[in-house]
Amino acid sequence: MPDDHRRDLSGRTILLLPRYGDLGPSSRLRMGQFVPRLRAAGATVRVLPFFDDAYLRTLFGEEAKPKLASLRAYWRRAAGLLREKADLVWVERELFPFLPGAFERALSARSIPYVVDWDDAVFHRYDRHPCGLVRRSLGRKFDPLLRGAAATTPGSAYLARYMAAHGARRVVTVPTVLDPGRYHPGPRERGERLRLGWIGTPANARYLSIVAEALRLIGGNVPVTLVTIGAPALGELPVPQEAHDWTEAGEADLLATIDVGVMPLADRSYERGKCGYKLIQYMASGRAVIASPVGVNADIVDPEVGLLADTPAQWADAIRTLAADPERAQAMGQAGRRRVEEQYSIDVAGHALIDLFASIMRADR
Repeated sequence: MPDDHRRDLSGRTILLLPRYGDLGPSSRLRMGQFVPRLRAAGATVRVLPFFDDAYLRTLFGEEAKPKLASLRAYWRRAAGLLREKADLVWVERELFPFLPGAFERALSARSIPYVVDWDDAVFHRYDRHPCGLVRRSLGRKFDPLLRGAAATTPGSAYLARYMAAHGARRVVTVPTVLDPGRYHPGPRERGERLRLGWIGTPANARYLSIVAEALRLIGGNVPVTLVTIGAPALGELPVPQEAHDWTEAGEADLLATIDVGVMPLADRSYERGKCGYKLIQYMASGRAVIASPVGVNADIVDPEVGLLADTPAQWADAIRTLAADPERAQAMGQAGRRRVEEQYSIDVAGHALIDLFASIMRADR
């Protein structure tokens, strides 16, 4: 373990270029939550999101779409790259969405060392786009960005493989992590019904269709309540539902009310790049998990912490299994909490990132 001397970022300026502000889950988790730790290590940190919160609210359906919001976002990013001075830049996803790879050379042209962070298979938005013109013109737009990066910080092995294959020189996998101290892992007294929980955004609630089908297969034979956090109730189901609004302040308390957390996914290219954050939240809460065996889910979930399920019938069997054996579910939850503390804690990831950034800036100097 490096000593504190090597983690000293005093006198260094780090510029963060997230896609969104802290209202965006990926930007908050992949970058925003590390800002206090970077500053505590002595760095001056500036954060310049591409899209502002007003734009993001339109994606969540809360407000009317602001006019010219996208054009302003491109202008802000271009002006920021010309104006800002930094010893290191940390880029979430890309510099300029839907512009050719030549625009991704902007940091290399200024000779500023930078790190690229991904927690989704963002490249499939271009190389698997339904429009052939987009595929041809933008399918390899990330190559200049990756080749010029001092390092990359993918959140999963799927993303890491793509980065390495497309020119990244130094690939350091950093899972999406959390602060375990925010969560309440104590055992919950089981009621009559198994409380099956899901957390996410309205845009991702579509993945719950396989869980809904499993609950229809179960019917009224197993007492289950479906609890959603961050999405409205599903259509008609043979089980009770609770739909809760998501807030950062309230998510841990709501997760403490469930017995089992679920993360269903479709087995498609884009989903294989996801980083399993829902699972890590459930495990931090001391809850057993059920997940689709897609991408990193199959790495996170083993029989010690939960069950993997593919088809609706397998999902129904997994729900029945944990409903019938509360002791097993509780043991899985306890094992999951230990694993989060050891592997998915912000302290562990924060030290690794500070070490990485310090080594890049030492080499550049």
